[in-house]
Amino acid sequence: MKNRFCLIFTFIVMCIFVSGGSLENVFADSHEEITLESAINTAVQENPSLKVLREKVKVAQAQLNGIALLSNPELESEFIGGEEAEQILELTKSFELGGQRRHRKQIAKINLEKVNLELTDEVRKLRKSITLAFYQVVLNQDKLKLAKEIIGHNQQMFEMVQFQFAAGDIPVAQVGLANIQLQSARREHATLENDLRLTQLDLNGLMGTPLDATLTATGKYDEIKSMSLKLEDLKSRALTHRPDLKSQKLSLQRTESTHRLAKAANIPNLNIGGIAERSSGEMGLGVKFSIPLPLFDWNRAEIDAAKAQKHEDNAQINNTERQIEREVMAAYLSLNAAQQNLKFYDDDLMKLLNENLTRTRSAYELGEAQLFELILIQNEFVKTRFAYLDAIASYIKAFVELETAIGTSITLAE
Repeated sequence: MKNRFCLIFTFIVMCIFVSGGSLENVFADSHEEITLESAINTAVQENPSLKVLREKVKVAQAQLNGIALLSNPELESEFIGGEEAEQILELTKSFELGGQRRHRKQIAKINLEKVNLELTDEVRKLRKSITLAFYQVVLNQDKLKLAKEIIGHNQQMFEMVQFQFAAGDIPVAQVGLANIQLQSARREHATLENDLRLTQLDLNGLMGTPLDATLTATGKYDEIKSMSLKLEDLKSRALTHRPDLKSQKLSLQRTESTHRLAKAANIPNLNIGGIAERSSGEMGLGVKFSIPLPLFDWNRAEIDAAKAQKHEDNAQINNTERQIEREVMAAYLSLNAAQQNLKFYDDDLMKLLNENLTRTRSAYELGEAQLFELILIQNEFVKTRFAYLDAIASYIKAFVELETAIGTSITLAE
């Protein structure tokens, strides 16, 4: 029984060696799979920055709810002893004039809306980061698969060269050259494994999941399609939907409300009170009215500051609009360039590369081609395949950046 177990174990190890893999790769399929949609949903729920902003929303809501309809009345009592004891009881209530409470409530509503827009804007940026990180994981996974395929080709070539050398058909230098190709492919595979772990770490960090979790991203590049887009439409869409621009415009509205509040505060509050006085055994009732006289302080500092702030808010809105248009244009140009670059890697080119490699390998096995020819064709095959994956990644990056720049889905902007 022990010998049988050893034979089975040896067979498994040999299979792993022949496939150019490792024990870690054998169990790779057991890792948790995740889609782009689930990654974004997890990040929206678990990202620490979003949790902080959600608490800010609660604070802003509490501040709005805390604006009382009326201020508290003031109770004042005086007692004077002696032969003619006297006691005075006064109840006073202050009334704000000029709509001050209405302005304060409007400012609190704007603050709440601004915090919600900050949350929306942070989600916009997070979606971009998650999408780019997700597809970077997909890219590295595909590159790793390609690297394994290349190791398999080089392993076969090395074994073939060893057989030819043993038969005395080729010099030892060609054996060394084939071995160099094999070791180079293995080094590239090791580098890609490390790159994949780093991109998985970035994705876990953005999602708020355990940093050491090993995720397998399940997605295809063709999920993002090429579209015919108009730059002016995209810029108009961005100026309508970008939450950061909406927040800037709300800042101007808040400043205008602050300006109105400052002018309303220049109107003195009216104090109305009732007085009850008892003196020498007699009881008297009265009414009291008081209003401050604005002789020295006309609240000019706050009024002038609000006026200046409005100019700053308008300048900031113009600057934000210009920045948004620049972002849209840059992403649009990048997307067009990436789309043009992808045209060089059409199906005919990839098919031709595969056919050339297959024919050259067959010719080498029949002794009709040299080792250098096989290595040259194989290296060109590898270079083009990796370049194709990089071109797709560049296209996806440009697409995601354009969608982030307009602040909504590109499909809605067609």
